[in-house]
Amino acid sequence: MTKGFNHTILIVDDEEKIGKALGRLIKKAGARSVYAASGPQALDFIQKSENPLSMILSDQRMPEMEGTQFLEKAKTITPNTVRFLITGYADINAVSGAVNQGAVHRFITKPWDNDNLLEMIKSGLQYYELVVENQNLFALAKKQNTRLYSLSQELNQKAAAHKREIVRKEKQIIQLEKRLEKGGYQADYFTQIEKLLGENQMFNKDKIVLCYQAVMKDFFLKFKDLAARNGFFMPTDNELNREE
Repeated sequence: MTKGFNHTILIVDDEEKIGKALGRLIKKAGARSVYAASGPQALDFIQKSENPLSMILSDQRMPEMEGTQFLEKAKTITPNTVRFLITGYADINAVSGAVNQGAVHRFITKPWDNDNLLEMIKSGLQYYELVVENQNLFALAKKQNTRLYSLSQELNQKAAAHKREIVRKEKQIIQLEKRLEKGGYQADYFTQIEKLLGENQMFNKDKIVLCYQAVMKDFFLKFKDLAARNGFFMPTDNELNREE
């Protein structure tokens, strides 16, 4: 048996001596056992139990409720629990229907051999472990698939938003290029400056020309410094003065 499983086996038999004998055998299998004297008592225990049952060992012939009836009801409450039915040879035909319907995983005929029954119990507990582990893996896979789907949807949304932002930026760039082109062809900045200065009677035309020269010389010196820092050749001040 796998470590991490604390197996509990429910024994249902109206004969307490048989219940105790099965309990000793279950202890050898490394599991814990609980006892119920009838089907109704066992069903009450299953409904109130907070811990899962790994296996049920039930006798067939009991006064209040037959084993097949009890195991059918138990299946609806705890479907993962392995269910063994203990019966005599005379009842084999009567219980075969319950086996075929899945209410009983296996039936044990009386009298049983303790060694064989012990191996059956161990095998049943291993089967229960596989069922539980498969369910856990399935639940984990489902959870991971849900998470992956959510991440995929989130990435798709972000990609779509990013694409829309790129389109918006491209439109802005195109608009700016058009404005620059339009401004480059239509704007006459010198005329605008002359008009502004003339309207405010700040300079006459000769002074405006001198102002332009001073501004252009200042621009030239700044561009020269920028060019020098970036490894480009620019005319010297003397060459500039000669050109003036």
